[in-house]
Amino acid sequence: MSHSSAPAQLEEWRAVRAVVLARDSHVCRACGESCSQGEADVHHLIPRAAGGVDDPANLITLCDGCHAAHHPNLQGTLARRMIERWGLRLARALDFRHELAGVDESLGAAMRLLGVTHLRTPQLDVILAALRGESLLLVSATGSGKSLCFQVPILLKRGCGFVISPLKALMSQQVTDLQMKKVPATFINGDLGPQEKEIRYQLLRDGSIKFLYCTPERFDPRMVRQAELNEIMRARPAYLVIDEAHCIDRWGKDFRPNYGRLGAVRQALGSPPVLAFTATAGTQGQRRILESLGIPDARVVVTGVNRPNIKFLRLPNVKDEARYYWIMIFLRIMPQGRAMLFVPTVNTGKQLQDGLRALGLDLPFFHSKFGTANDRDMLLGQFTGRIDPPVRVVICTNAFGMGLDLPDVRLVVHWQHPASPEDYLQEFGRTGEKDEGLLRFMAEKTSEMAGVDAASKASALEAKLEAIKEMRRIATSRGVCVRNNIVQYFGEMSRRHRSIAVRIAEWVLLRSVRQRRTRFCCDRCDHVNVDDVDAVFDWAVGVFAQER
Repeated sequence: MSHSSAPAQLEEWRAVRAVVLARDSHVCRACGESCSQGEADVHHLIPRAAGGVDDPANLITLCDGCHAAHHPNLQGTLARRMIERWGLRLARALDFRHELAGVDESLGAAMRLLGVTHLRTPQLDVILAALRGESLLLVSATGSGKSLCFQVPILLKRGCGFVISPLKALMSQQVTDLQMKKVPATFINGDLGPQEKEIRYQLLRDGSIKFLYCTPERFDPRMVRQAELNEIMRARPAYLVIDEAHCIDRWGKDFRPNYGRLGAVRQALGSPPVLAFTATAGTQGQRRILESLGIPDARVVVTGVNRPNIKFLRLPNVKDEARYYWIMIFLRIMPQGRAMLFVPTVNTGKQLQDGLRALGLDLPFFHSKFGTANDRDMLLGQFTGRIDPPVRVVICTNAFGMGLDLPDVRLVVHWQHPASPEDYLQEFGRTGEKDEGLLRFMAEKTSEMAGVDAASKASALEAKLEAIKEMRRIATSRGVCVRNNIVQYFGEMSRRHRSIAVRIAEWVLLRSVRQRRTRFCCDRCDHVNVDDVDAVFDWAVGVFAQER
């Protein structure tokens, strides 16, 4: 079949199929069961492989189950939707707690439209809560499928969903992905001309789109014309989605004051349910995010903090020369894969680079002042394997690697502990302890530079200093498990008891992913004397040997 004739033949097959279904009144010719449109299959009496034609006289209507019985080698594929449909019907029949409100067979259809056949555990939890009309905050790692958590509910609800995103490039990419799946979506930002924006506002007025992406500044009367503001505020979205919700609570060079005003925006839009997402936020940060959005009692789902395949070792505060030596040793004994050496400043990174070079290790250093934009992109491409020759180890500031999802980062080293557990989770998750004066100085600078009132600056500085203090406690509390400290900070808990209805829905819709566990944990749990060079070396050798 040529590419040009494919659409015509597809339309011809659809017409023949419609004739057969109408002739048989959507009743299975094998068992007599009445089938709805989505439950009926059309079966060739003489298979195509044996010369059978796509003619109504050679076709009959069968239900999913009977069709699967005629094709033993395809039973899994043909029966999947039948199992899904009847499983969800059974789950709803046993849903005495009303946890599956809004769930029906269309859930599977929405998943397939978005290109997935199974969900992960936190995704299903969030989707079910959203379909019940609840607001919630999901704290989950980059690359864990957060987009699906709001795309499915928006598809299943009447009306449009507003998605607030901080980056124009990210908005454009997500809209393109949805359009490739035949889902009506668009974005509005300041890069569009007046005529193009008017076309998109008309689509919004007509109810012709399911997803509208914009930045929080789109709701700011100081940055957007009043006529445009009226257009978007007139809408009543089914959901308000807040991506990168930590922007509400985090202060620094990327601080976005309009993220802090989204609670008022939600009220002006008719107080739709809020679905907020971030890769990292501790329990206090979670509380501040929810309060800012006007949903203080909303549920928080935290997942992906406790990663059993990651091991922790806190080395004592030693001279720089000893640190260079330890890094060299770890890099020499680690298995094939990548390593990231995080430093707090450019000067520290250059000193580390020089120190390792003196030991025979010449490593690249990625930072904001490194070369040109092309140079930085080249190094990033070499580290990710996109460009040859590959780079396995890189010295970097914390801006490097944001959003990267690499399967073989074997070693992450911190020259000193980061400014907060949130930063630490981001950095070791892409898989030092020293004077914290530098961190305090940087906290004071970033809080001072925030363009807000004095009270807000003071509050921001207090939150930053508290985060530094908490990170220092995690890094230096030798008598407590590092992993448990981190898990408690973020509030990740084991899953609560699930009803029989939810468990049936999980059986139908979930695909469990088991993480590889390890017998190692951290220097405290593994009883490593970090002052004993031989003990540290033996521990590292054991850890890396298990990874091979």
